[in-house]
Amino acid sequence: MTPLQLRHPDAAWPDYHGGGLLNLMQTLSWELGGPDLGYAPLASRALAGIGHHRHVCLLLIDGLGAAQLRRLGPESRLRLLQRETLSSVFPPTTSAAVTTVLTGQPPSVHGLIGWHQLHGEDVIAPLPLYTRYAAARASAPRQLAESLFVAPPLFDRFARPSFLMLPEDICGSPCSRYHAGSSLRLSYHDAEDAFVQLSARLYSPVPAFHYLYLRQMDELMHEIGPDDEAVERLLAGLDSDFGRLLEAARQNDAAVVAIADHGFTAAPAEQWVDVDAYPEVYGLLARPLSGETRMTYCHVKPGCAERFIELARARLGHACWVEPSAELLAAGVFGPGPAHPDLARRCGDVTLIAKPGWNLRDTLPGERRLQLAGTHAGVHPDEMEIPLIVYRP
Repeated sequence: MTPLQLRHPDAAWPDYHGGGLLNLMQTLSWELGGPDLGYAPLASRALAGIGHHRHVCLLLIDGLGAAQLRRLGPESRLRLLQRETLSSVFPPTTSAAVTTVLTGQPPSVHGLIGWHQLHGEDVIAPLPLYTRYAAARASAPRQLAESLFVAPPLFDRFARPSFLMLPEDICGSPCSRYHAGSSLRLSYHDAEDAFVQLSARLYSPVPAFHYLYLRQMDELMHEIGPDDEAVERLLAGLDSDFGRLLEAARQNDAAVVAIADHGFTAAPAEQWVDVDAYPEVYGLLARPLSGETRMTYCHVKPGCAERFIELARARLGHACWVEPSAELLAAGVFGPGPAHPDLARRCGDVTLIAKPGWNLRDTLPGERRLQLAGTHAGVHPDEMEIPLIVYRP
């Protein structure tokens, strides 16, 4: 175990050696005639031979962690077809994990490591492509995309046509266009429309790979928390749609794999910490916080790192673990492979990892103070563990 793991024995760290999302993508690429990505394959045999099916579907249900599926849908089709529990990547958040799915590379390589992250001298949001904090003039989204996305898309390198089904408002975004590569992008209006379209495509006699991204669970759990009855009802609706998809899959030699990018944890309103309310701590920063509210990167003024760590542990230690970012890098939590040239810089000097139930934030002029009922990106098992669901006709 690394010193980081020894200090936090109850934390859930990613598995890149056979039991994680990265390994799933390595195996899927092999099975579908894609490249050897250079990582360990999935230890489980759940996908063995899946490339022999005429159609292979990969559903990514954003936010449906293993804990959420177990609690909210214990008798669901999704739960009954769960073959394994895998780990997400670090941090367990959409920008890092979905990019691993779309490229077959870990965050260490593709370089997307948070909802907000350093890019050049600015703090940007890599998925919607806006600038949160500009050191000079903010770049346009297209300019950001051209310099930000570097890992080659994976799906257009499979030995069969690939299709990406995405919500209509992001189907044509710079992020979606880049990561689809030469694969065809198809937009959908809502979850029902998505499943209807996907089911219809399975009747084609031409073998194909189909990727469907579903974000409804994530959106609702951010808004009302991961344990609300409305989330349970939403999951039940998705499960019904999933059942109808399986009928089409049964008739057309289609294998269906469903995963998540991350799980969720509740975010009580009274456990949000405004880091900028501690001027002796916040004043040592060279730029605003980046990362996530459950895992925050701190870029400290030159020569102030030790003082920042000391003060952060004293003032914020009830809510987070304060770790030198170099230790996260040394522990390999972002994954194996040749590191993105900006990885260390994007991690900053110090990382604040929120303890269970806690969230960290700052608020810039013109921003509305962030308040969510559910969050993710930390190291609680409910955030890190994701289900591997497999249907084979």
